[in-house]
Amino acid sequence: MYPELFRIGPLPVYSYGLFVFLGFLAATIVAGRRAKKAGLSREKILDVNVYSFLAGIVGARILYVLTEYKYYLAAPLEILKIWEGGLVYYGGLFSGAVFCIWYIKKQKLDPLLVGDLIIPAVALGQAIGRLGCFMRGCCYGRESADFGIVFKDIGDNKPHIPTQLIEAAFVLAIFRFLIAKKPKFKGELVFLYLLLYAFARFFIEFLRGDERGPVFFSVFSVSQLVSILTAVLAAVLYLRFKKQSK
Repeated sequence: MYPELFRIGPLPVYSYGLFVFLGFLAATIVAGRRAKKAGLSREKILDVNVYSFLAGIVGARILYVLTEYKYYLAAPLEILKIWEGGLVYYGGLFSGAVFCIWYIKKQKLDPLLVGDLIIPAVALGQAIGRLGCFMRGCCYGRESADFGIVFKDIGDNKPHIPTQLIEAAFVLAIFRFLIAKKPKFKGELVFLYLLLYAFARFFIEFLRGDERGPVFFSVFSVSQLVSILTAVLAAVLYLRFKKQSK
C-alpha cells in the first residue's frame, strides 16, 4: 500500500506512525471533553492519556517481538524500528491499562470512573490507528477474489481480505455505542468494551492471512487465546460489579 506517505526534506513520514498519532490525538480530545463534562481535571486526564499511550506502545511492541521472536533473535536491532509497524494491540491495551490504574490511583482518582470516561476515546483512537495498518499493508487477511485488495508489499499480487478495515469498522461501532451509553454502574463501559472487542477480535482473527506467531491447537492465534481470556474476565467483572450496584 503506502507505508511512506511523503518526505519533509530528508525525513520520511510513515503512514503507520501518522495514523497512530492521529488516533492518539483524537482519543485525547474526546477524553478531555468527557472529563470536562464530568467535572474532572482535563489536565489530569491528558496526563493519563499521554503516559498510558507511551506505556501501551512499549507493551504492544514487546508482545509483537515475543510473537516473532525467531526473527528478532536474528536481527535484534530491528526491535527499535517501531515506525515501520509491528505492534500487537492486546500488549498495548494491558500495559497501558496497568500503568493507567497505577497513575490514576496515585492521583487519588477512581480507576473505574476514569476508565468509563476514557474507554470510548480509546476505541476511537484504535479505529483510526487500524487505518495505519491498512496503509502500511500489515495485518492483512486471507486471499479472496470476491472481497479483496492487493497489498503490493507482501509480494504475491493476490487480493486479500482487508481485515484492517473490518476491525476499524467494528471498533468504530463500539465507540459509537459506548459514547452514547450512560453507565449504570462504575466500570460498565470498560467491561463492555473489553467484552465486545474480544468477541470482534476473536472472529476477525479467523480471516487473517499474515504471520501472527505461534498457533495453538492448530487453530487459535495468540490474540484469539487472549481474546477468550479477556472475554471471560470482562464478563465476570461485569456481572460482579452490576450485582454490587443493586
